[in-house]
Amino acid sequence: MKYKDLIRILSKKLLTQLLLCLGIFLFFTFYFGITISNLGPVMAFSAFLLPVTLGIVHVFSFHLIPHYLFKQQYLWFSIYTLYTVIISSFLITTSSFYGFLFINSLETFNSDFLLTKNLYLILIGVYMVVLLTSLFSAYRESYKMQIRNKELQFALVNGELQLKQEELSYLKMQIHPHFLFNTLNSIYGSAIAKDHQTPELILKLSNLLDYILYQTKKSLVPLQDEIDHLQDYLALEKLRHKAKLKITTSLPENQDHIQIAPMLFLPLLENSFKHGKTLHIDAFVDLRITVKDGKVGFYLKNSFEPQNQTQGKKSTGIGLKNIQKRLALLYPDTHQFSIEKGTDYFLVKLEIQTPQEWIA
Repeated sequence: MKYKDLIRILSKKLLTQLLLCLGIFLFFTFYFGITISNLGPVMAFSAFLLPVTLGIVHVFSFHLIPHYLFKQQYLWFSIYTLYTVIISSFLITTSSFYGFLFINSLETFNSDFLLTKNLYLILIGVYMVVLLTSLFSAYRESYKMQIRNKELQFALVNGELQLKQEELSYLKMQIHPHFLFNTLNSIYGSAIAKDHQTPELILKLSNLLDYILYQTKKSLVPLQDEIDHLQDYLALEKLRHKAKLKITTSLPENQDHIQIAPMLFLPLLENSFKHGKTLHIDAFVDLRITVKDGKVGFYLKNSFEPQNQTQGKKSTGIGLKNIQKRLALLYPDTHQFSIEKGTDYFLVKLEIQTPQEWIA
């Protein structure tokens, strides 16, 4: 396979050189023979100029431009260009001299060609070829650089996305045990009290586990799924707290057309029950979700026990910090998240601007 690749590369380079030689030869034939009917001496003279012209083209196109001009070494590029012009002028003059001698030595060629050409026109013709090929080489190198830059940017973006995905996965792993630990504690308390509704609590938890274990593997889920599982969690907490806790909700319906990241709202709701004041008659949780023009608003207010403030500070850090990190990764510059703590309440507000491509 390596030999085939080598042969293919060599064949491609050889074809390129042949086409370049043919192009230069045809240009000289047209340039020097535009006013001459007999193309014999013109083609012979073009053949004499071809090697030196090809050499100059290679120096500029394959050495000076890629190694100095495009690496922004302008001083060295200018110096080497000056040297190349001086040396090439001497070589062009020498090739032209021997070309004239060869044409004059053949009786079949007339002298019209010699009388209509001078050294300045020859130099102009050669450097026109060099200029055209150099411009093409500069364009080719510029295009290659753009391709390399795009590939590098693509690799960097992929790397950043992979890092973000790994970080999101790590944050999810932190959230799930944190959420499950608190919920299992609630069920454990219900079992200790021998509450007949404990089986129903377990059923609600199984629904939540199904959501956590399978649905959250997706990068996006329908907003309605998140709302449904919020309702499952609220039902679980209502069974546990009964009339001691007042729960009010305002949740939209039929929101399958909007996609959001999973497990954004559930940890916030879970925190409101874990750290809120839920053991008194005036305890409350107020949850509202709004959807308007692609914006999803989340409003959660819950009662707060002032004497548990120190404990709350220590225990609420994991969930809220993870939510903030996930929002920064998933919704950079397209979300607003605020937490307000009053004397006897917590208020969490979250607004997400859903990208247009996430709306069906």
